[in-house]
Amino acid sequence: MEALHDYCITRLTFCDRQLIRKGFELRYQGPDDTETAAADTDPLEANAKVASFALLDFGLDQVESGNRIILPVAASWLTNNAMLPVARVKNRLILMLGPDTPADPLTLQALKQVRQKGFQIALGDYRPDDPRSVLLSETDLVQLNCQQMILKEIKELHSELNRHNTAVLCSHIESWQAFEKIKAIGFDLFQGSFLSRPELLDTPRNSTNRLILIRLMSLLFDDKSSIANIETVIEQEPGLVYRLLKFVNSAAYRLPNRIDSLHQAVIYIGTETLSTLVAILVWAKDDHKAYAVLPQILTRAKACELIARARGLAPADRYFTLGFLSLLDVALDQPLPSLIQNLSLSEPMQQALLEQEGPLSDVLTLVRLWQHADWDALEHHPLFTTPELPELMLQAQQWSDQLEAVLQAG
Repeated sequence: MEALHDYCITRLTFCDRQLIRKGFELRYQGPDDTETAAADTDPLEANAKVASFALLDFGLDQVESGNRIILPVAASWLTNNAMLPVARVKNRLILMLGPDTPADPLTLQALKQVRQKGFQIALGDYRPDDPRSVLLSETDLVQLNCQQMILKEIKELHSELNRHNTAVLCSHIESWQAFEKIKAIGFDLFQGSFLSRPELLDTPRNSTNRLILIRLMSLLFDDKSSIANIETVIEQEPGLVYRLLKFVNSAAYRLPNRIDSLHQAVIYIGTETLSTLVAILVWAKDDHKAYAVLPQILTRAKACELIARARGLAPADRYFTLGFLSLLDVALDQPLPSLIQNLSLSEPMQQALLEQEGPLSDVLTLVRLWQHADWDALEHHPLFTTPELPELMLQAQQWSDQLEAVLQAG
């Protein structure tokens, strides 16, 4: 297999009508996807190498129960499906084929063989009058690119696909308004950048917890706050104390000694790390889109910290905080500028969060581009040359999965 840094891999969440995460789409770019790829590169071989890494080495078999993973593959695989291993995670790995997939009896037979190995099949970028409709009998999921169709076409496809035993994933949904319109048609699975944006609400949900959160974060980011004041506010939410202690003593944090008091926890891990942990612990049990975007928030925060450590940027904890705060508006469904006003942040931190400028912004921008799978912009980013970057992003995702499991168990 080629070196890991030859491939860029990221996860994109898809969710159900209640905004509960149902799985990830795994997007990647290998040498065959770049304009500078060598002329003698075999696209099938390169595609197989990336997919082999994704299927066998990425740890998909450790994703918690119920999640499905979508992996885009080249149509050329269908005539070489012997290269596919038997699925290690039965009926949860979905191979997504693009519009160039031949719509003929040979393809239909190949799809049957692939499904017999334990994989599911998806047709990506499905459109009205799509010639691949003859393949629907061997298809488990259809993906619609809602950005490329008008609402009337989407409604017509809903009626057509309802006649087949296949799930439908509406992708490229860019706003909450579009999500509501498409959901009203009757679809059940959704994906898009709307999940990374706040849904501005007149009355925030769980207002008591949110008020405690804002109050806590105001204290935690204020250098003049005392430990006693911080503990007093945390103690107003007994469930938060329990979950904070459970997390600090979990394998995810790997402390050498057991912590059995709130005071010990605050002293041991420090207020800067505590500020992000408290925010996560309060918000993680929010019933509004919590599990849909939690992995993105946790991964971004940890990735920023890991990249900062690798680049010798200090203090690295500040970059964890930066990554977390960059999605605080998504977590709390309030404008980021108004939330930042309530926190005593340094000028460089505010510049990075609100203006995407200043000395801290490069790391945050790099992680944003990676999470959005914006490969063209990534290749021109000054930090993208870091050879260990894919490994650091993988570590961040694994840490996120482990922490999320602890939070859900709490």
